[in-house]
Amino acid sequence: MGTVGAVALDVHGNIASATSTGGTPHKLKGRVGDVPIFGAGGYSDNRYGGASATGHGEKIMRTLMSRGVIDELRMGKTAHQAALAVTHGIDNVGIITLDKEGRIGAAHNTPFMPTAWVNDDGQIQVNMGNDYPFG
Repeated sequence: MGTVGAVALDVHGNIASATSTGGTPHKLKGRVGDVPIFGAGGYSDNRYGGASATGHGEKIMRTLMSRGVIDELRMGKTAHQAALAVTHGIDNVGIITLDKEGRIGAAHNTPFMPTAWVNDDGQIQVNMGNDYPFG
């Protein structure tokens, strides 16, 4: 149930994002969600970072939310600031981000969006709320 998203940076500086949708109940036949839309459900650019989005697909598609994160990073925002910027004013969405230096960001205004990441010491960190330790 639900969307699963991931963003990763390898030792060569390559950034990849992946998003798997949980789907939308009672959708119209033929509806295509945000996940397969380039720049909406996920987007990566080695020059800046990557992102994976979740939430109300139509809103994510209209704003190209994941591509918006890259635009915010390009303008000098941190990964967390970029996440906050693209989710601001849009209900029921969330996003995880990673910049080219491996700094993490996340934001959501959905009722529930658990997140996890690996810290610099290699330990798995988990967050069940919206009080992220990155800034």
